[in-house]
Amino acid sequence: MNFIQHSLMLLEDAGMSVDYPEVDWIRANEARSLFATSRPGRRVLLEQNQHMKLMMVFSVLDFHIDVTYPDMEGKSFRQKYKSIPSDDDYDLMFRELFRVAKVMRNSLVHNSSSFSIVDGYIDINYSHNKTPYRVRMTLDAVGSFYTAIVMYLKSDLGDGPYFLGIMRSIYSNFVAGIEIFSDEFTSELLVPPEGIKLNPYRRVVRYRSEHQVSDGLARILVRGRVCGPMESADFHIVHGNVDYLVPLEALSDDLSIGEYELIRNWKYVGTFPPLRSPADKE
Repeated sequence: MNFIQHSLMLLEDAGMSVDYPEVDWIRANEARSLFATSRPGRRVLLEQNQHMKLMMVFSVLDFHIDVTYPDMEGKSFRQKYKSIPSDDDYDLMFRELFRVAKVMRNSLVHNSSSFSIVDGYIDINYSHNKTPYRVRMTLDAVGSFYTAIVMYLKSDLGDGPYFLGIMRSIYSNFVAGIEIFSDEFTSELLVPPEGIKLNPYRRVVRYRSEHQVSDGLARILVRGRVCGPMESADFHIVHGNVDYLVPLEALSDDLSIGEYELIRNWKYVGTFPPLRSPADKE
């Protein structure tokens, strides 16, 4: 277990709640089984102390950046932000999460009285070198903020289209909950261009889904309702002895997808969501 994994485990044990999607599984002729993936921890200390939580998460985030980009070690947080690439959605969202985390961390270290939690908002308001620094966001947005950072740090969804689909939704919720933001950079928080977004709250993994591949198309064969109204589905299929996990959001109305797109984008990587229930002994 590396430093980042160990640190995140300690944070979870200290009571940090992380809202990964809840997952159900469906197999042919079997009942659904629920896997609650949000782990509240054994203690509630950390959730009651946002200052401590932010400082601990930021420390792990900063370490991750130094490991990922060794040439940034020893640079200021401002220099690190400017040096993190933003050429694709993966890097752009990570970079902007660090940007907000930097402002929040600096408020606690250099002007702790500027950090307050009132009426369901975190509010930060201070100045440095005549530059105003402001963050005002809902506590719901703060939850999305921490969930997004932990997903980047754990890397258990891989870094491909599935991760990006979940992250675009979480990041969108995070940005929508920010009422005011300003820092030393003149631009607003950047958002990725429109891309596929996956339901980040509740998903149903349909293990070994029936399907057929012909004429360059893969089509999922489903009897009855695919999933409930407040959830979405992921179809596990095996094609060419390779596991694929195809989200409902990536399929056309007839539950089909181009074979090339399937192979290019939806190979199962990472460890989340598990393809089968932990109780499945097969």
